[in-house]
Amino acid sequence: MRIVYFGNNMFSSCLKYLIKGGFEIERVYINSPDFTSSAISKLCETHQIPLFKNKPMSEELEHLISMGVEMFIVAEYLHILPETNVKYAINIHPSMLPNGRGPTPLPYLLKYPEHSGVTIHKLTNVVDGGDVILQSDVPIQKNESITTVMVKMHIEAVNLLKTFLSDVECHYENAKPQSEYSYFPLIDITERMLDWKQSTQHISSKIRSYGFIGVVLKLNNRLWNAKHLETVEYGHHYDAGKVIYEDEYLLVISSSDGIVCVHKYSLSLID
Repeated sequence: MRIVYFGNNMFSSCLKYLIKGGFEIERVYINSPDFTSSAISKLCETHQIPLFKNKPMSEELEHLISMGVEMFIVAEYLHILPETNVKYAINIHPSMLPNGRGPTPLPYLLKYPEHSGVTIHKLTNVVDGGDVILQSDVPIQKNESITTVMVKMHIEAVNLLKTFLSDVECHYENAKPQSEYSYFPLIDITERMLDWKQSTQHISSKIRSYGFIGVVLKLNNRLWNAKHLETVEYGHHYDAGKVIYEDEYLLVISSSDGIVCVHKYSLSLID
């Protein structure tokens, strides 16, 4: 079966499985040439699969279908695909649909663990609204981080895709329509911003929630995204938000009741 794959790193395990399983990958589309797609890019380079970074138009996709492509697999892809007459079109989504539609469900799942899971559904012009083909819940433990949840999704998505591909026609035809749904909107930057006056426990919770996405720091009146931070409760005499220590690699800032260590390599300036 000839497949076109659309996605980024989070479900790169699925592309790896398809390659290993001998499926013919006609081409791959990634969101952008940045770190969110680096694993996908490396797979394509290693296995000489054509890689595209543009948003595909309907004519481009219809041409691929006319050349024999039978399936589109979408997995954490930024763009909405135009409708086509491809035989099979599926999306892999990290929540238990119909609960948790939206572009960034993972941070919300730490608050609503009952919606945590992976869903394969038919691709339609309604975002995350297609008939549900298969689902698998992904339990979340207390005080877990977005990073560990993401890795669980990475693993479970392959298991679900294997099941689907074992009998594509049967699973596709027996998909169930979605009913009432919940939607998780795009995370606003203000929700990721750290307030040094808050408790270390609160700051730690926010770091767990946004991990590899990054929390936002205000330093010297500029906003920075930070992905690697460590916290500890510790009594001190510094005002909240004071830089306690800094060297080439580390920046340490006081919170109301502790300290926050920011690893500089994980910092990036927000324009």
